[in-house]
Amino acid sequence: MDEPSKLQIYAVEAAAESGGTCIARCVGGVVRVGQVFTHEGPSGASVTDLRLTLDRIERYVGQYVDFFDPPHAARVHFSGASTSALARGDVIISAPDGGPN
Repeated sequence: MDEPSKLQIYAVEAAAESGGTCIARCVGGVVRVGQVFTHEGPSGASVTDLRLTLDRIERYVGQYVDFFDPPHAARVHFSGASTSALARGDVIISAPDGGPN
């Protein structure tokens, strides 16, 4: 089985009721458009009350890509739950049943 994708939040740039934009660094696996992410709890287990679908990855201003991997960073655009629950240093992890891997 593939390693789950993990993003570490650097900053929440915009938060709306149904999504938002963050600057994040890939810290595990390959992050792909379409994946669903949940908040990783303190023990490393997934906390499923926060589900964010990754809609776009912007690596450079105006340049969108379909995936990125460690140790790279990108501006990521989510839909689903609000990103306001995220803070600098939080790690979100791809849900085992959520999107392409």
